Amino acid sequence: MKIREVKSQFTKIGKGNLLISEPFLDDENFSRSVVFLSEVANTGSIGFILNKPTDLTTNDALPGVLSFNFSLYIGGPMEHDTLHFIYKGNAHIRNSIEIIPGVYWGGNLDDVNTSIENGNLNPNDFKFFLGYSGWDGGQLENEIEQKAWWMIPGNKAIVFAANTNTIWKETVKLLGDDFAYMANSPNDYTWN
Repeated sequence: MKIREVKSQFTKIGKGNLLISEPFLDDENFSRSVVFLSEVANTGSIGFILNKPTDLTTNDALPGVLSFNFSLYIGGPMEHDTLHFIYKGNAHIRNSIEIIPGVYWGGNLDDVNTSIENGNLNPNDFKFFLGYSGWDGGQLENEIEQKAWWMIPGNKAIVFAANTNTIWKETVKLLGDDFAYMANSPNDYTWN
């Protein structure tokens, strides 16, 4: 069976979905990536790559602003001079937007400090990103139609997985038996 013939059973694009790049996607920004969609609208979509850690921390990007030094991930190829975060939990951070139940995007950085200092949230409840992944209206739908991306509903366990090295493989396996064998495919299809 050819990759382009495999059909994902979950095809409705929506906020909170996970985009899984097909194994041989020829784009270094998204090679074997999993993107958490935080906003989906007719005008376009925004998400964050979950499995592209950097050697940088929030203190490198915003010295002295946050009381805890978080690891930074590459959120995508758009606007690397912007900082974004998602978090899980019941504590409310002002100006945050709920993406899926119990997972939020953005908000007031002072509230991040306060929520950790008060014990309402812990540092592992957060993920910080440099930049984001963005698509114009219709662009993501076209890429999905071209089979560049597969989708599954997002959940906290995947979004906040500690081992980002295995997120892509694990999400591919969740797509079902038609996809599972691709989780272990080599990066270069000519090696197969």
